[in-house]
Amino acid sequence: MSPTTANSTPSVAMPNPSPDWSATNPSFPSFQLHGIDDTPGPKAYFIQFQANQGKEHLLASFLADINHGVNQEPGTGPWFALRYSQYTFAIFEAFPNAQARHAHDTGPGGQNFSRNEFLKDVLAQPAQIYRLDVMHGKFDTMFGDKMAPVEKWYVECAGIS
Repeated sequence: MSPTTANSTPSVAMPNPSPDWSATNPSFPSFQLHGIDDTPGPKAYFIQFQANQGKEHLLASFLADINHGVNQEPGTGPWFALRYSQYTFAIFEAFPNAQARHAHDTGPGGQNFSRNEFLKDVLAQPAQIYRLDVMHGKFDTMFGDKMAPVEKWYVECAGIS
């Protein structure tokens, strides 16, 4: 038996893509949501996409649209669009808390997931969205460049004393 938590699906090892479109929430047919929400501390999403053959360029463009939107969201970041293989893509995005993640869901970046007909055409299966708690991180380097210190920010977000 798999343990479950409020606002969650049964706990499963990730990634766990399901090609079954009927398993999605009818209100949000283009993705399946996994994990718990509203716990204290910094948050993240890991989102996995599988493009239909010949549609990978459309999925890459979709990710660029999301990037344009999240650039307008002060509570979203860091944000990365990733490519694993010819047809497999992902997003990793982080937030200071659950409220910022919720704001992203309805903000300029997250609104792209309401493009259901487009996504059903481009995706081989529903996008898999994993809600994550950020436990630890290295925040002083980005692509080899030193960044401004953010330890105080992380300590405040995580409620560490």
